[in-house]
Amino acid sequence: MRNRSRLAGTQYLFMMAVWVVLGLVLGLTGWMKYFNYYSSTMLAELEFLIPVVVLLFMDRFEVMRGTRMKLIGIRTILWTILFTILILPVTYYLNMVSQLFVPNAVNETVSYFATTVGQDIWAKPLWLNILYIAILPPVIEEFIFRGALFQGFRNCGLFKTAFFTALMFGLAHGNLNQFMYAFAIGMFLAYLVEASGSVFASMLAHALINGTTVVLVFLERHLPENITSAMVEAESRTASVQDLGLMFWIIGAAIAGACMVLAIIVLRTIARASGREVVYQEARKGKDRIKGKEGRVFSVELLIGIMIPVIFIAIEMIIQLVK
Repeated sequence: MRNRSRLAGTQYLFMMAVWVVLGLVLGLTGWMKYFNYYSSTMLAELEFLIPVVVLLFMDRFEVMRGTRMKLIGIRTILWTILFTILILPVTYYLNMVSQLFVPNAVNETVSYFATTVGQDIWAKPLWLNILYIAILPPVIEEFIFRGALFQGFRNCGLFKTAFFTALMFGLAHGNLNQFMYAFAIGMFLAYLVEASGSVFASMLAHALINGTTVVLVFLERHLPENITSAMVEAESRTASVQDLGLMFWIIGAAIAGACMVLAIIVLRTIARASGREVVYQEARKGKDRIKGKEGRVFSVELLIGIMIPVIFIAIEMIIQLVK
């Protein structure tokens, strides 16, 4: 029997190799200045998607057999929305924790395009930002990480599959800030796919997470001027992440922890609503893992693929410390 996890590791290695090579080419040639936020976002998604699709094609899409692509019912959709709301405090908390060590990567990216190409993405039409932030990335990334890679590692058991696909998902963002909360999101979404029996559920949750930021910023930009001015003044008086007191972090951790427990409970409800309660419980207990070669996670390809973004992130952090 073929080791499907090795193919998944190879897919990730190719993704990271293309990511590094393309980044070097754009950086050394100066071509990056010709890209705006939206074209660079599409390029980033394609540099992950194309290597995966090429390898799937060479494999005759064998690894994709059994991929959870069924449509989800209205009950599953509603429970998925609630599940997404519950995991948002966890992601926000981890985002703030990471900012104790590194800057907010999203803000840095927005500032980069504002200063280099004069593009304020938050001033663009709402539909454009929803398309490029809340729809395209979730669909492509979920197909890759909770679709192709999830299915490749699935014989290794649910927990290992969730852990490694979440690890690869987090590292693919290329910075510590996004890694911390993207890893958590990856774990939650992997269990959501197993509970719902469909990658469309994780696409929906991912889209809601990204879309929340887009809509909140849009609303803030379009509030009445007096309210906007008051908010800006309040933000200027708000302490930085580094200056927040111990009580804030304790309360924040308690809220995030409570929401995480509730999200886990909701996952069981989603499994019940999707008619997968027994299958999901057995997967959680590790009864779905295949023994032998086919059930092994480790491969040289996977190790190299993981090390590429790890080294990149480490170098980036060293450069920031030197500055």
